[in-house]
Amino acid sequence: MKKHKPTVVVDVFYLYVAQTGIKTYIVTLCEEILKKNNSEFEYIISPNYQKIKQNQFFRGKTAKWKNLLFQLLYFFRKQVVLPFLSYFHQADIVFSPDILSPIFSKGKKVSVVHDTCFWDTPEHYQPLWLKYYLYFLEKGLQKNGEIITITHFSKMQLQQLPVFKSIPIKVVYQASGLSDRCALSDLKTNTQTPYFLHVGVLEKRKNLGSLIQAFGQLTRIAGYESLRLVLVGQRGPREKLDDYDHLVGLVNTLELTDKVDFPGYVSQEQLASYFQHALGYVFPSTNEGFGLPVLEAFSFDLPVIISRQGALMEVAGDAALILEKNDGETLFKSMKLLVDDPNLRKELGEKGRIRLQEFSGEKFFLSLEQAFKEILPG
Repeated sequence: MKKHKPTVVVDVFYLYVAQTGIKTYIVTLCEEILKKNNSEFEYIISPNYQKIKQNQFFRGKTAKWKNLLFQLLYFFRKQVVLPFLSYFHQADIVFSPDILSPIFSKGKKVSVVHDTCFWDTPEHYQPLWLKYYLYFLEKGLQKNGEIITITHFSKMQLQQLPVFKSIPIKVVYQASGLSDRCALSDLKTNTQTPYFLHVGVLEKRKNLGSLIQAFGQLTRIAGYESLRLVLVGQRGPREKLDDYDHLVGLVNTLELTDKVDFPGYVSQEQLASYFQHALGYVFPSTNEGFGLPVLEAFSFDLPVIISRQGALMEVAGDAALILEKNDGETLFKSMKLLVDDPNLRKELGEKGRIRLQEFSGEKFFLSLEQAFKEILPG
């Protein structure tokens, strides 16, 4: 008699709007599921992954009515459609890689909570929206729910929140999802001279003002004038989070407009090319749950500078320069050191490639399935 495979319903609805780390998480998960023919689980991906990946209706700079429409559809799906699907497919696990689980469902409910930003900086979110979101998040996990998070640092932070003290939390490292195979052979850009790179949404927590100041200080030194800085990423999704206008103003004030590029949101192929041709990657963020661009930089043997932030240090290991202080002066010294020392750049690149082995797509998926086995009773 053929052994019954536990059924996992994977909710990928958030992929309609996902742009950063959650998008990479969902895409990597779906691609790994589609590659595996001998899994111990039966996966139901909903909605259709291939169709949702191509849909552009909710992406990019959208009108307010579209944002509101998505939020209404999102909550309806979580609390009505997903419970129905869980019973229809007789789910053993309902897996939500986008944080929010339904309040009612068949089987265990498993949410991926990537970080504690909602609780750390509630002032950055619309109060009424945040109230309802956290209500559904907490209610969804209180009965038959478990959490998967992406670093031990995030686990430690989550365990300090009263609402999660009685909910089991497991750590599964996510994968990079980007490699040099994605790179364009010809990147149409004016960054033909050596440049430092940062990739990510242009939010205040990224501390990019300090990076711009450090870069300005560096390019005022004789022999370093030709260096450039490339800040890939779109505006912050909320006005209170967004730092774009401040950063552009700072670039103008420091007379760096011909040295700093803001390409905005770019395709995966363009992004890979920016990594491929960079001198080094700089990540001075003050708040991260994982730090995916660190792994992306490692995929291209790039030397990396990071802030002394828990998640970034956990992901990077010994393969990055860690800032003693997260300020412009310390950044300036570290960036100058990378420019001056090609042997250090090579050493860090080699260490990064080794560190990357801990974050492969296959290892991520096997670790996730092991977590599922531990979550299921019996």
